[in-house]
Amino acid sequence: MYKFYREDITMTTITKFIEQLLVVRQEKSSKLAIDDEQVQTIFQEILDFKQNKDDPYYICSSENIKQIFTSAWQTQDDIPTDISYYLVGMYFFENINFETFRAIIQLLSEKGMLRDDSLIDYFWLHELIENDYNLDTTISFLTFLEFSRKLGIKVLNFSEFESALEKNGINLKTKNEERLQFKELERIVSNLEDRPEYIESLSSSIPPEILRLLDFHIDYRKLNKISYNLAKFISEQLKIDKKLTIANFQKRIEEQFSSLNHLEVPTVVDPILKPHMNHLSAKTVDMTKDLANLPSELVKEFASIKAYSSPNIAQKVRITFLGGGGIGNMGIIVQHDNNAILLDFGMSVANQNIPRWHPSLRFVKAVLVSHAHLDHTGGLPYLISHENEKRWYASPVTKVLTEKLLYNTASITRGKRTQSTRLSHLQKIYLKNSNIINLLNSFYPLKPKETVEISPGFEVTPYPASHLFGSYGYEINVFGKRIFFTGDFSLDKSELFPGAQFPTDCDVTIFDGTYYNRDVPEENPDAALLQATELCSKIIIPAFSVGRTQEMLKRLERLRITKSRNIIVTGLAADITKTMGIKAEYDIRKNFEPSDFYENDILITGHGMLQSGSARKLLEATKSSSETGVILCGYQAPNTLGFALKTGNPIALKQYRQRMFSVHISGHSSPMSLNDFIDELSGKKVMVHTPEKTKVMKKHKNVMIPRYLDQVILK
Repeated sequence: MYKFYREDITMTTITKFIEQLLVVRQEKSSKLAIDDEQVQTIFQEILDFKQNKDDPYYICSSENIKQIFTSAWQTQDDIPTDISYYLVGMYFFENINFETFRAIIQLLSEKGMLRDDSLIDYFWLHELIENDYNLDTTISFLTFLEFSRKLGIKVLNFSEFESALEKNGINLKTKNEERLQFKELERIVSNLEDRPEYIESLSSSIPPEILRLLDFHIDYRKLNKISYNLAKFISEQLKIDKKLTIANFQKRIEEQFSSLNHLEVPTVVDPILKPHMNHLSAKTVDMTKDLANLPSELVKEFASIKAYSSPNIAQKVRITFLGGGGIGNMGIIVQHDNNAILLDFGMSVANQNIPRWHPSLRFVKAVLVSHAHLDHTGGLPYLISHENEKRWYASPVTKVLTEKLLYNTASITRGKRTQSTRLSHLQKIYLKNSNIINLLNSFYPLKPKETVEISPGFEVTPYPASHLFGSYGYEINVFGKRIFFTGDFSLDKSELFPGAQFPTDCDVTIFDGTYYNRDVPEENPDAALLQATELCSKIIIPAFSVGRTQEMLKRLERLRITKSRNIIVTGLAADITKTMGIKAEYDIRKNFEPSDFYENDILITGHGMLQSGSARKLLEATKSSSETGVILCGYQAPNTLGFALKTGNPIALKQYRQRMFSVHISGHSSPMSLNDFIDELSGKKVMVHTPEKTKVMKKHKNVMIPRYLDQVILK
C-alpha cells in the first residue's frame, strides 16, 4: 500500500478536478477535458462503478475504490496517494453517502494527513451537492464552521479559510459584512486563548453575535467564565435607587439583557442580584417545610434561590434547544426566571460533538438524564466537574450503565493514540479516569412515579420509558406549567419492556422521533431467526452491548433456540447482561477468538455495526464460509460494514460470503405507534432525535423540529 504524501502528487489539482466534474455533469459527457492520463483513469473507474454498482454480478476491479469503502469500514491502515480524487469523484456522483465521505476525512485528520486546502475542496464539493450543483460566487464562513463541526474535526480560523480559498483558486468570496464579523471573531478568540488572565475584562466587550460563535473555537469552561462576568457586568449597569420587588427587578434585568441583544440567563443571586441586595426584599423560607427533605449539601443553594424568586404566577418558562434536533447530541435547557436545569448532555458517536453552548449552562446546577446511551450522557464528564458543583439525576440503573459506557469510551479514546493537538476538549477529558469518577460522585437517584424537586422550581416525576434498562421519561412541573420530556422511548411491547405509558395532557411534550415518517420493515424477526438457525451451522449476532444483546437473548430463549444451540455472550455485552440479571441459557466468555468458534455455536457480541471487536474478528475469519450466518439486528450507520452488508454493497458482498440476515429490533417507538401518540398530545409538540432532513407530515403541521437556540416559551 502507498503512504499519502501531498508533495508526491503531481496530478491535476483537486479543485480543477471538481471543476471538470461539474462540466461533465452539465454537458452530460463521459470524458474529462483534462490532459492528465492518471486523472482520466480515476474518472473512468468511478464512472464504471456508478454504472454497474447495482448489478449483482458486477466485480469492481479498482483497488482504490475498494479502499474508499474498506477505509470507512476500518480495515485499511495505509491510505493510497490518490485517495482524495477517488473520494471527491465517488461523492460527486453519489456513489458514497455523506457518512462515508465524513469517515474518510476523519481518518485523514486522525493520521495528520488533512491539509487546509484539501478541507476547503471537500467543503466546496459538499456545498455544491447540497445546493444541487449550483452555487453563487459568495460563500459563508459560518456554513464552513458548521461543516467542520459536522465532520468532527478542528476548525480553521477565518484567515486560514480565506488563505486556502485563495490558494485553491476557487472563485468564491465571503460577503463584506460577514468578513468583518469573522475577522473580529478571530481577534477575540486569539485574545481569549493567548491571554486567559484577561477573560474578566474582555467579557463585557464581546459583541453578542460573536459570543454565539465562540463555541466553535473555545473550551466551554472558558465560555462559562465569560457568561458569569458578562452577567455581572450587565447587572452592574442597572441603576436602582429604590426598593423593588423581585418581580419588578426581573422585568428590569430582562429589558437590560434584551437591549444589549444578549441571551438571557436566570436571575441568580450571584452575580445578578448581588449588586442590588440593599434594594431587594427576600422572601421567608420555611426550613421545616420547604427544605425539610433535602440532602444537607443542597440546603444553602435551595434556600438562596427560593428566597429571591419571582412569585410563581409571574414566572416565565423558556425551553431552549442546544442539540438533539437530529440524531446525536441531546441537550435542552429549561429555565424559569431564577433558575435553570438541563435535560441530557450527549455526545454524537459519529463526530464526537456535544450540544452547542449557551450562557445559561454556567448557572445550571441540576442535569436530568433520560438514559445511559452516549448520545444522551457522553458530554457529562465535560460538563460536570468537582469545581462547578453540578449534579445529575437519573435511575440507579442508568448510573451503572453510564459508568460502564463512559469507561469503555475512555479506553477507546486512549487506544487511538491520537496526538493531543488533534483532540477536542471533550476527548481530552476522557484521557483521565478522574473526570468520570468526579461525575459518578455527583449522582442523585430517582425512583419511578416519585416526585422530587431536583432544583428550586423544578418538580420532576419519572416514568419508565421502555427504551433501555433504567430509561425514564420525565414530567417536569415548573410552577404549574407542565413539560414532558420522553427521552428515547418505545410505546411498543418488547422482550424486555411492556411499552411506555406517558401522560399526554402536558403544556409541552418533547418527544423522540427516531422512526417518524420512515419506512420500517414489518417482517416478524422470529421468522428470520428460525431460518438462520435452520440454514447455518454457526451464527454471529453483532448487537449493541446495552439493550439489543439482552433483547436478542430473551428472544432466542422464547423461540427455544437456547435449547438446541450453544449461546455465547462475550465482551462488554456479557458484562451488561450479567449486571442486568438476564435469565436465560447462555455462556459468558470474557474473551472469544475465532479458534473458539465451533459448529452449533451462536455468538452474541458487541460492536453491532461490525466495525471492530469479536464480531469483526469472527466475520473476517469466516468470510469464505457460506455455512456461517450473520444476523444484523440493530441500526447500521451508513458508513459501516454492517450497513454495506445489509444494503448489498457489491464490494462487501464479494468479500464476505456468509449468509446475511437482517431483523428489525428497536428500542424506539414504531412509526404507527408514534403517530398515534402525537395525535393524542394536547399541548405544544416538539420532536427531537430525528434523522436529518425529516419532513413533518401535513397532519402534524403543528409539530416543531427545533434547531440550535430555537425556543418554546410558556407564560
